Amino acid sequence: MSDTDGWFAAGDRDDHDATATAVREGSADEPRNWPRLALEDGFASDTDEYYDALREATTEATRTAVTERERADDRQLVHAIRAMDDMGRILL
Repeated sequence: MSDTDGWFAAGDRDDHDATATAVREGSADEPRNWPRLALEDGFASDTDEYYDALREATTEATRTAVTERERADDRQLVHAIRAMDDMGRILL
């Protein structure tokens, strides 16, 4: 995907992982008429279909980001408990 391509250039509309990744990692220097470009690219047949796909991609991208953050917090909790356990053994 180039810097002029939209998130929909990531591949097939049904490839939710690819479109979600494109949403999370993509960027543009300036706004463009993304729905029109998606229609011209053949990604969607109309703007409703484009926005449905965008909603699916952004929902999946958000779900992935939240899951990653939850796991990071869980790891911090595990490390904190281990540190407390180590301190208990050292002090007793």
